[in-house]
Amino acid sequence: MMNSPLEDSPFLESFVKGDDSYRNSMFKLIPYLSEIESLPEMIFGVWSDDSSMQLEFTTYFQKLLSIGQTQSSYIEVIQSGVVPRFVEFLARDDYPQLQFEAAWALTNIASGTSKNTKVVIDYGSVPIFIKLLSSPSDDVREQDVWGLGNIASDSPKYRDLVFGHGALVSLLAQFNEHVKLSMLRNVTWTLSNFCRGKPQPQFDQTKASLPTLAHLIHSNDEIVLTDTCWALSYLSNGTNDKIQDVIKDVSYCLHLFFVSSHSSLSVLIPALRTVGNIVIGDDIQTLAVIEAGITAPLVHLLKNAEFEIKKEAAWAISNSTSGGNMPSYQVWFL
Repeated sequence: MMNSPLEDSPFLESFVKGDDSYRNSMFKLIPYLSEIESLPEMIFGVWSDDSSMQLEFTTYFQKLLSIGQTQSSYIEVIQSGVVPRFVEFLARDDYPQLQFEAAWALTNIASGTSKNTKVVIDYGSVPIFIKLLSSPSDDVREQDVWGLGNIASDSPKYRDLVFGHGALVSLLAQFNEHVKLSMLRNVTWTLSNFCRGKPQPQFDQTKASLPTLAHLIHSNDEIVLTDTCWALSYLSNGTNDKIQDVIKDVSYCLHLFFVSSHSSLSVLIPALRTVGNIVIGDDIQTLAVIEAGITAPLVHLLKNAEFEIKKEAAWAISNSTSGGNMPSYQVWFL
């Protein structure tokens, strides 16, 4: 056990023993962590050799970061020196509850600026996050997915770093018939982050996600469907070879057109963006997509949707005729 003058602190004793009135009074929104007089005790608790104290104070940091998500709070947590300790806790396979709370705290920090994210990365969290995607704990796996999604969404550089550690294979393994809805939403959002950004990720890597996305497009959940369509819009934005890989599953393609008639704005915009990307391919690809039944949904949206959706539908129609081939003009205007 490490020695500290705080070892006999009344606050520490009250907190560890579970004095709810004391603890809850500390969970109020405080703009700056330095205003918390107990910060030294918190740091001591995290670095303690006592597992129960490690959990209590890691949870305390996690809650403070979750409640007061400000840049100043992230900086002060980083400056307190606890981030490498949280990364150490990720390796505690014997204590999944501690892994979960540490992962949550790191996820919050990684949601800040690129500098914040870099700190989380530099202490070696990424390969451990990926390893924990095979954890027997559902909560740990879900939190790790969220953490990786935050890191990948920060920049193409960090997205590619995550890819470089082989994250996609482990992420795709999370999609199974037993996955709970919250995890399904989380992992779909993270997959979408893996596919986005400029410069784009290497398509040879991301195209492995297409079969999973082809399955997810049939989801009845609006949140899952939204992130699925955004992922497809990123993947279909490119060369004709990319477009061909996206449209080769005809049944999926037809369902995407059905989604293009979805009532939710959050689903419609990325769905139409995907359709617009697909129909800008070569003449054969464009005609194949038109013949699959895209005409009716887009014409319906042009007539009945709100202005933002009409713009997306008009853009898709414009792309389908951009090659100037007569058959595509005939479909729309005859």
